[in-house]
Amino acid sequence: MNKIFQVENKSSNGQKKFSIVYGFRCFLMTNILLAVFTALFFINKSGWQVEGDTSVEMFVVFAQPFVILLSIIACFKPYEKIKKIEFNKEQPKEWIALSIAIILVSLFSLFFLGANIPFPSTLIFGMLSMNFMVALYSIIFHPFAIRIYEANFYRGDKSLLDNVFKYLSIYLMGVNYFVQKQLQKLPLLINKLIAIIFVLFLVWQMFIVVDIFNQ
Repeated sequence: MNKIFQVENKSSNGQKKFSIVYGFRCFLMTNILLAVFTALFFINKSGWQVEGDTSVEMFVVFAQPFVILLSIIACFKPYEKIKKIEFNKEQPKEWIALSIAIILVSLFSLFFLGANIPFPSTLIFGMLSMNFMVALYSIIFHPFAIRIYEANFYRGDKSLLDNVFKYLSIYLMGVNYFVQKQLQKLPLLINKLIAIIFVLFLVWQMFIVVDIFNQ
């Protein structure tokens, strides 16, 4: 009887089909990102509208159902390990590339000052808007969208330009990539349904960011 249960809960190569550890990691990573976003919002607290604190709470709370769904999906095999960011602090070009990427991203985010969103909260809106566009593209071209990110993130020779593209891809496409890698394991129809929900979720979060500062 024990052998039967072992077979049912393991794949053909002996690996477990379900791991709560991977789901917890997904839940932890996404909530750390939400915590960073919240910290950026609080830097601009003086620019909040009267009920800005309520909007910030909505931004975090309304994200939780999708975070929980994604974490449940992450529990199931195949487990998608997201490659850690390689940062060689001994290499000057690594620091230079990171600095260039931060400057470029910051300058890009300033375009959203016109929406009455102050810097650095513009960084959040910029990330959401770019990942929204990539997520919209991913509904139809799911595998290709994943390859675009990996082509920029996993560049081979690690030149200065390679490292700049690595950090830019994290900001511009990283959230979508993380989600799409989890959805990749699902049946096609469920994949597309959750992909559409993800796009709508990003749009909703963008509206909340605007509402935080909209006087």
